[in-house]
Amino acid sequence: MKYWIFQGNPKQFNIDEYILNNENITWSVRQKQFVNEINLADKVFLWRSDGGKKHSGGIIAHAEVISNVFEEDEYRVELKLKEPRLTKKEGMLLRHQLKEIPETMNLQIIKIATGTNFPLTEDEYQRILKLWNNPEIIKEKLELPTLDKYMYLFNIEGIEMLNHDDYIRDSYDFFRHFNNRSYLAEMEWEDVQSIGDHINAFRMPLARKRALGEMNASIDKYRNSFIYLVHGEDPLKERIHRFLTDDKYKLFGFGQSVVSEMIGNIFPEKYCFFNQRDKVAVENILGIVPKYSRGDTYGDRFIKFQEAIKHEGIAEKYKDIVGKRTDLPIYFEVDQFFSFLYENFSKVEEELPEAAEPNYWMIAAGESSMLWNDFYTNSQIAIGWSKLGDLRNYNSKVDIMQALIDVYELENKPHNDAHANYQFCYEMQIGDYVFVKRGNSQVIGFGHITGEYKYDETVQSDYHSIRKVEWIKVGEWYSPGLPTKTLTEWTRYEDAVQKLLDLLDEKTEYPTPNSDQIIVREKLTYESDQFLNEVFMTEEKGEDIKEALEYKKNIILQGPPGVGKTFVAKRLAYLHMREIDPEKVEMIQFHQSYTYEDFIRGYKPNKEGSFTLKNGIFYKFCQKAINDPENNYYMIIDEINRGNLSKIFGELMMLLESDKRGKEFAVKLAYSDDNEAFFIPKNLYLIGTMNTADRSLALVDYALRRRFSFIYVEPAFDNDKFEEFLRNKNISQGLINKILTSVKEINNEITKDVINLGKGYEIGHSYFCPTAETIQDEQNWLERVIRLELEPLLREYWFDQEEKVDELLEKFN
Repeated sequence: MKYWIFQGNPKQFNIDEYILNNENITWSVRQKQFVNEINLADKVFLWRSDGGKKHSGGIIAHAEVISNVFEEDEYRVELKLKEPRLTKKEGMLLRHQLKEIPETMNLQIIKIATGTNFPLTEDEYQRILKLWNNPEIIKEKLELPTLDKYMYLFNIEGIEMLNHDDYIRDSYDFFRHFNNRSYLAEMEWEDVQSIGDHINAFRMPLARKRALGEMNASIDKYRNSFIYLVHGEDPLKERIHRFLTDDKYKLFGFGQSVVSEMIGNIFPEKYCFFNQRDKVAVENILGIVPKYSRGDTYGDRFIKFQEAIKHEGIAEKYKDIVGKRTDLPIYFEVDQFFSFLYENFSKVEEELPEAAEPNYWMIAAGESSMLWNDFYTNSQIAIGWSKLGDLRNYNSKVDIMQALIDVYELENKPHNDAHANYQFCYEMQIGDYVFVKRGNSQVIGFGHITGEYKYDETVQSDYHSIRKVEWIKVGEWYSPGLPTKTLTEWTRYEDAVQKLLDLLDEKTEYPTPNSDQIIVREKLTYESDQFLNEVFMTEEKGEDIKEALEYKKNIILQGPPGVGKTFVAKRLAYLHMREIDPEKVEMIQFHQSYTYEDFIRGYKPNKEGSFTLKNGIFYKFCQKAINDPENNYYMIIDEINRGNLSKIFGELMMLLESDKRGKEFAVKLAYSDDNEAFFIPKNLYLIGTMNTADRSLALVDYALRRRFSFIYVEPAFDNDKFEEFLRNKNISQGLINKILTSVKEINNEITKDVINLGKGYEIGHSYFCPTAETIQDEQNWLERVIRLELEPLLREYWFDQEEKVDELLEKFN
C-alpha cells in the first residue's frame, strides 16, 4: 500500500461541488512517473490549493484508490471518498496551519506547492491521519514556542543525521589529541596539514591549498599560535581576536570560519560552532539575536553567540525534547540540529503564483549515460567534479574556475565546467524542466525539477551534487545536434525546445519559452504584493507611482546610485499591465551620441553605398502598440537625461503629453517619403530612469520636464521586505542589523553634506543585493562589497577627506 496527496486548483474546476455531489470521483495523474505506482487500496488525502483566496487551501477529504490508473484525455484514477470536510468549521486541515506545526511543516506539497500528485511516506500519512482524526491537536501544536516546534520536528525527521556522524567522531578524536600541549609543541608540518581533514572550511579545495598547501610561516610560529589559541592565559575572546589579527599569532588561511570550527572541536562541552549555518539557524530561523555591539571583535561575537544559546537553554531543551542520542558532547548534536534548520528552513516560504516561469535545461547522464539508471531510480539528476566539494562554498563562477584549476591541475581555464557547476547550484530552480541526453543525438528523459541543490557525500559515485526530479517521460528519442556540454540552459533555443516537446508529444501539456526566456502558460499574473516584495517599497509609494504612470503616461524614476531604478521600471510595467509579458516592454539606454535618427527615423547607409530611410526603435515600438490597441506597451529609457532630449524627440515633444495621444494629433515627421503622419498611441507609456548623483548631467529640458512626473526612489534600508530578502540569502540577523545601522549612518553623513553631496548621493540598497542564490561566507561577502564598491565610491565623494572615509568604513566593524 502507498500513500498520496492529490492537489486540485479551484480556479480550474469547482472542487467543492464535485466532491459534495459524488461518492466516487476521478482525479488526474499528471506526474507520469507515478502512473505505474498508484495501486488499488492506496490511501489519498485531497488537497485544495488556495486558488487566489488566501488561507482557504488545505486537506479537504480522505479517500481510497478503487481503480487502476487509466487513460482518457489524460491519465486518471478513480477514488472513493471517505469523508469530505470543505471548511474550517467542518474540520478541514488548513494549509497555513499545517506549515506551522512540526508534524507537517516539511511536507513536499508545502515546500513545492506546484503539482498534482505527491507521494507520502507511511510516517507522513500516519501523522496527517492523526491530525485528521483529531483536528484539535493542531491548536495545541500552534501554541508551542518556536524552538520547541523545530525540536519536535528534528526528533521526527532530522534524527537520522546523527546516524552519519563518522566525520564528526573522527574530528572529535583528532582534536582530543590536538589539545595536548606537548603534541602542539612538537608538531611538524604534516601534523598541521592534517587539520584540513577535520575542518569543514577546508573542504573547499582552494581554501585548503592556500592555508595548507605550503608553509606560510615557520613551524615554530604554527606551534606557538596553536598553543596560544588552546592554552593561552587570556580570555578566549581575546585569544580568538589575537589569533586572527595579531601578526605574532596570525596564520595565513586560518580565517574566522576555521577558528570557529577549531574552537567548537577543541571545547565541545562548552561551545557550539559559530559558522554560517549556526548563525542563520539561531538568528534568522529561531529569532534569537545575540547582543552584538558596534566595534565587537570576532571573539566578542563568538562569545555573545554562545551566551545567547545558553540564555535560551537550547542544550537543556534539546535533552528534554530530543534526548541525547550519541556519546559525543551535547553541542555536536545541537550543531546537527542547527544544520537541519539551515537546510530546511533558511529560506522564507513564499506563496507561489498559479503560473510558473520555468527554464529548460539539457544535462548529460555521465559518460555513456552510465548514471541514467541512477537518475531514474532515485528521481534525481547530478553532476560530478567531486573534488570541488559542496558548490555552495563558492560565491562566483570565478571561484569555481580557480578551484577547478587548482584541484585538477589544469593549464587552461575551464570556462564551460565552471559555468555548468555554477548553473547547477545557483541558477537551476525548482519548477524548471530538464531533458537528459545520451551522447549528442538522443534524449532519454524529460522531467520537472522539484528539489533545491544538495551535496551528498555518501553517494558512492563521483556525482555528489544532486537535485530531485519528477520524471514526466522516459524513453528514447532521436534528436541530432544536441550540445556537447554537460549542462546547457536550453530555454533560449526556442525552436529546439519546441522540437523536443513535439518529439516527446508533450506539446499540449508543457509550455514553451518565448524569446525572453519566460514561459507563458495562460497569463503570468503580476499583482501589487509581488511588486512590493521585489522592489522593497511601501504600499503607498507603489500606488503613487502606478497612479502617476496611469495619469501622466510618462514618468521618470530618479534617485541615487544603487536603488534599483531600472529594476523598478520593468516591474512597474508588469504591475500596470497586471501580468508578466516582456513582449510588451522595450528597454533602451540614452547616451550623448543618441540621435533623432536612432530614435524616430532617419536615413542610414546601406550595403550598396546609398542611403535608405530607416525607422527608429521608438517609431517601430509605437507601430507595435498601434497594431494591438487592446494591450498596453511600455518603453523604458534608462539614463534618460544622458541624451540631448530636445534633439532626440524633435517634433514629437508635443505628442508626449497624455492628452495629445492618438490619431487626431498626428504630425508629419522630419524624414518622410510622402505625407505620412505619425502619432503616439494612447496605449503606450514611457518610463525613464535618472541617476541624481551623476555630476556630468545638465538639468532636464524644462519643456520635457513638464511632460513627465518625477518619482524619487529611495534606499530601502528601512523596508522590512529588504531585510527579509537578505535573510533569504542566508545572511544572519546580526550582520543584517550591522549593515542597516551602518549604511543609514553613512547616508545621514552624505545627506548633511549639502555643499558637495546631498540626498541624491545616498548609498542604495542594490549594493547589498547578492547575485548568488545564497551566501556561504557572509563576512567575506560584506568585505568584498565594502572593498570593491563602497570604499571607491566614498573616496570619490570625499576625495580630500581620507580620515572621514576611514571613519565611515569603520562603522562596518
